[in-house]
Amino acid sequence: MKSLILTQSGLQLGDTPMPSLLPGEVRVEVRSVGLCKSDLSIWKGEMETDLPIILGHEFSGFVHESTIPSLEPGTPVTAEIDRFCGRCYYCQNGMHQQCTNRKTLGITTDGALTEYISLPAEMIHVLPDGIDHIAGTFAEPLSSAIATAQRAPAAKDEIVAIIGSGRLGILTAQVYDALGAEVYLIGKNRWKLGLARQLGFSHVLNDSQDGWEKELLDATDGVGPRLVVDVTGTHEGLHTALDIVRNGGTLALKSVIGADGGISPSEIVRRELQIVGSLRGPFEDALDMLAKGRIEVKRLVSRQFSLDEGPAAFEYATRPDVTKVIINI
Repeated sequence: MKSLILTQSGLQLGDTPMPSLLPGEVRVEVRSVGLCKSDLSIWKGEMETDLPIILGHEFSGFVHESTIPSLEPGTPVTAEIDRFCGRCYYCQNGMHQQCTNRKTLGITTDGALTEYISLPAEMIHVLPDGIDHIAGTFAEPLSSAIATAQRAPAAKDEIVAIIGSGRLGILTAQVYDALGAEVYLIGKNRWKLGLARQLGFSHVLNDSQDGWEKELLDATDGVGPRLVVDVTGTHEGLHTALDIVRNGGTLALKSVIGADGGISPSEIVRRELQIVGSLRGPFEDALDMLAKGRIEVKRLVSRQFSLDEGPAAFEYATRPDVTKVIINI
């Protein structure tokens, strides 16, 4: 079968064996894969993993063959990204995302930029009616955004500042908005900020321009927001979040790639800040929000490519005005 493989020499289109189908597994015919920041970071060498590897973990497709009667061939599906052991302390206590033996698609084990992939049935989620293969690729990042809102909830009409106007920032902003918060979305890219305005966000601030801090302070009685979410995964975004969160407030970290360090423990203590992290999220909640039309995803897609155009898709995804790139298999 055809696969896009990352090697020491870069991305290469190659032939790989059809994956076997073990008891309890489902073989999925992959239809679409969304490129994620982690895919790009591994491709650029910023995030280490063993090579060669097939990248991609935000995907949708159809059941090709199944050992589970309820998952019939042709059923549209998406999947979670972690293979977990089910035996360790965390698995036994409902924290599969912290499994000490987990393998993550496209990061520590082969992912979805291929024609077929076999996965344990517990990773598979059926796409509800009305969610096509493109929207299905958003289930994983949307579930991740929902996890942030669950671990760092906001009260109705409470101001929440979100640092980062990329795809995940806009998804996170939509989740908080759908849950009743008043969202202030902060970023630098004028095109992405313009897209956020098109999606209905009225409080969109460009932090490369003067005066944005004053607007946020004025809206929060001069003390700053209680809850700030950083989705940039950069030192700059992290420090911006620290600068604007009020004393006694909560800083939620969604993306941490490339942002090791940079937080002063003494500042956390002195300012009585809470730091909240989140990793994976609830797929069923994400699919429910998509099915009910509470989250707009189609306008986040900048361009679609074929698998044969995979290397070009990765290059295109690095452009500053791009939010989401889809590779169709």
